[in-house]
Amino acid sequence: MADSRDEMAQIRAALEQADADLVAALDARARAIRGYVALRERDPEGYHVLPNPAEVLTRVRELRREFPENGLEPVVREVLGVCAAMIAPVQVAVLGPEAGLTHLAARRWFGSQAEVRAMANVTEVFAEIDRGRAAHAVVPFETSTDGALSATLSCLVETSAKVIGEVSAVNAWHLWSRTGNAGDVEKIYGAATTIAACERTLKAEFPRATLLDVRSGVVAAQLALEDHGAAAVGSELLGELGTTLRIGSERPAPMRTERGSERPVADTLRLVRKHVEDDPGATTRFVVLGQQQPRRTGADRTMIVLALSEDPGSLYAALQPFAERGINLTRLESRPARSSAWRLVFFVELDGHGSDRAVLTAIDEVKARARHLKVLGSYPRP
Repeated sequence: MADSRDEMAQIRAALEQADADLVAALDARARAIRGYVALRERDPEGYHVLPNPAEVLTRVRELRREFPENGLEPVVREVLGVCAAMIAPVQVAVLGPEAGLTHLAARRWFGSQAEVRAMANVTEVFAEIDRGRAAHAVVPFETSTDGALSATLSCLVETSAKVIGEVSAVNAWHLWSRTGNAGDVEKIYGAATTIAACERTLKAEFPRATLLDVRSGVVAAQLALEDHGAAAVGSELLGELGTTLRIGSERPAPMRTERGSERPVADTLRLVRKHVEDDPGATTRFVVLGQQQPRRTGADRTMIVLALSEDPGSLYAALQPFAERGINLTRLESRPARSSAWRLVFFVELDGHGSDRAVLTAIDEVKARARHLKVLGSYPRP
């Protein structure tokens, strides 16, 4: 028994020391960021570039020994997001509704400190980038059930936004309420798209509950926080509404008073049911947009779009330079072109960065054979 107590004391001491080291490391990073901000203010014309997130993630993966690998990236991205917010507010446009899957994808990429603005459609999201009102954006690119999304592909062709990364998320929806008690649920609020994705399951599990569409998951959560008999269906972000969820510059108050009473309302929602979606396991692949192309990492992906003549063998001839240089094509998809100048456009994904010599020379050769070619972005492979 004594040996066990001694061992537990050593474990506690090791944890306390690790916590102290962790805080010291975070403080050291914050000091370095403040130094970077001061340097930029003293020398605004200088070329001052911090390591990009891909470089940081690559380095920490190489240094990792014991920490679970699947938990490393979320932790590091949160730290990077806080540090980015120390330099300037990180403004990200996403396809709405608020607290939906696209917001969740943005949260995973940029951390909780980013100011997220939900837009009504994909075109508006791209416009935020083009007009300089947001430095970054996140939009759905393809789903495991329906494939690539035409609106996103069209906007990639027609705007200046570059793909700088990608993130995937399971289309998972959960039910939340003040009490977490399924027996209390009389009304279920949710964004229209979320209700549609869960309607069959919700009607089967809560046959007496009324399903009500609202503008967003944020509104649904606020209604559920104020009403004992209400629940909200939405992403995992709904469970954080009272603590860290940020929607633009607005943040829900951490404590509310129930209508007609001085009794405080709980500041967070409790989970009633996990995974109430009708199609379990479906996933969405999101692309992260910006204007600054990430530097090469050695494990990159490049997206291009090209339009060809309608001559026989034109596609074969156009793609041949990639084969000759041993460049692996991972995706090839044709879509009708919006422009009357072309009948079809082809979206191509390939391994490698646009600055790699082999990729660069192949693209130049393809461009000479195509009627139109545009590089949509090069970024680290997930």
